[in-house]
Amino acid sequence: MRTSRMRRRAGAVLLAAALSWSAAACSVVPTGRSTVVEDRDQGNPLDPPYARVIAMEPNPSWTPEQVVTGFRAAMASIGDVRYAAARRYLTDDFAARWKPETGVTVYQPAPSVTAPLAEGATEARVTLKGAVTASIDQDGQYRPRGGTLDELFTLVKGPKGWRISAGPDGLLLSQADVERAYEPVDLYFLDTKRQGLVIDRVQMPVDPASTLAKTTVERLIKGPSGSLRGAVETAFDTGTGLIDVTTENNRVVVDLTEGVPADRAAAMSAQLAGTLSKLAGGSSFEVRVNGEPYRSGVPLYIDAQEHLRFDRWMAAVDAAPYYLQDGALRVLGKENVGGPVPGGAGREYTGSPAAAPAISGSAPRHVAAVSEDGRRISVAPLTPDGQWEQWTVGNDLVPPSWDRYDSMWTVDRTGPQTSVVLRQYADDRRQYRVAAPELDTVEVTALKVARDGVRVAVAVKDGTGEKVMIGAIVGDRADSRIGNLQIAMDGDEKQTIEDIAWKDGTALYVLTGKSELFEASLIAEPSQSIPSPPGIRSIAALNKNNSLLAGVEDDDGKLQVLYWDGDTWEPQVKDEKGAAVLGGDGPAFPAFPLG
Repeated sequence: MRTSRMRRRAGAVLLAAALSWSAAACSVVPTGRSTVVEDRDQGNPLDPPYARVIAMEPNPSWTPEQVVTGFRAAMASIGDVRYAAARRYLTDDFAARWKPETGVTVYQPAPSVTAPLAEGATEARVTLKGAVTASIDQDGQYRPRGGTLDELFTLVKGPKGWRISAGPDGLLLSQADVERAYEPVDLYFLDTKRQGLVIDRVQMPVDPASTLAKTTVERLIKGPSGSLRGAVETAFDTGTGLIDVTTENNRVVVDLTEGVPADRAAAMSAQLAGTLSKLAGGSSFEVRVNGEPYRSGVPLYIDAQEHLRFDRWMAAVDAAPYYLQDGALRVLGKENVGGPVPGGAGREYTGSPAAAPAISGSAPRHVAAVSEDGRRISVAPLTPDGQWEQWTVGNDLVPPSWDRYDSMWTVDRTGPQTSVVLRQYADDRRQYRVAAPELDTVEVTALKVARDGVRVAVAVKDGTGEKVMIGAIVGDRADSRIGNLQIAMDGDEKQTIEDIAWKDGTALYVLTGKSELFEASLIAEPSQSIPSPPGIRSIAALNKNNSLLAGVEDDDGKLQVLYWDGDTWEPQVKDEKGAAVLGGDGPAFPAFPLG
């Protein structure tokens, strides 16, 4: 039996680098076992190499600006838990007051500005300049943001040279520092019904004394970040500890201090498999308790793909797209030839011909459609005897969206800059007003629930323009609310949002009024990642090979649904002869289930 302890080994490091004033006051020393990269597929994938920053001691001869430069470099030194090296750049009083744990400001540095020093001066001021690009909070959430960095440091001169006596709390790191000192990981939590999985991406500080696998599982047991707090659950009991994560006989072994009740074992297994899947490289798992088989001598083995079995929406879902054509709802079949859906929706579509339908995820599926005047939403089951029924009446309703629990969401714009979020359930047709204080005084133009059933994206219009926000659904029925809203894509007065579609649980596509197609999320800057086709009117997406569809209209008013093949846009809907279907009455407005 071969057992590996999977430790990140820093090895012996000599602090012999000279300080260069055009760069950070540190040396970057490659570390980790020399065989890690070569052995990734057959050795220990849970122990990747990394570059370690070694902070230098401040020198009595350094200028105030050199001291600030050295302090900034020392903040990027991983493994220095209490930032002892960084505190040596501070006066004793400021070192006791400085709070690095308050968060990280990520920035692109610019030349610092030092106030002129008089002969024999014992006090100096240095302003650290740059452009803010992001922040990392105490939970490890990375948030892109803009702004100017303009931080003032006050220094005093003593027997050991210049020291910083006042400055900002938190850490100031460049993007290169973050990429070197942090690892992005996806933590898997449970929805409130414990039926599905929700991804929480966080930045994990590299710990040279541990492994990325161990620190990741420790972070998983700790619980979700602030954006999902109250909206997700975990199978682990409060007080559960992690002893170690090791490999044994090509299996990843997670050793806990205590197990979970039998009815939560499957959920815990899915959380662990999802969280460790990228690191494990296809290895299976075993959970032990205090080094012993999981329960009463019976081992708990976990398949490498357990999280995909637990929640089918985590896998590449094989779901055919729906679309509108000839005044009816159709579904795409074999050879990309479409046909009418069963029931009334396949004979007559009662919704607006200028808005996409919403398709539910559970069988039998339902279609929901907003009327052309925006005052009614009707629903029809996609069954042979399914008929349209009016569900919702309002003043000005946005197109509906289904969640994975068969409840339908919409927003009623009851007046200028006034929006009311509504949730209606298929089982009893009861409608509830959803508490969403941040949306009460804006105009919501679109709302889409993600397939994880927890995250929600809204396009809103206020006095500054249109923007996309992502939040979390907390509670159920009368206790439903939308909280933790964060801006994912900020707009201006000239930009309009035409459509939004979830790509996966953490990112969505955004179509603007300028026919620009962006990918927006809470963990990355919006990027124009896909060139949009001419005449694009709507979008739909599914987590099957990043499937992305667009409804387009050409110069002659003819409609078609296109799909993105990774390089170009190609016609999606074809006739029996394999020719692309074009018409003034469709194909148009593609939609995937839970889209």
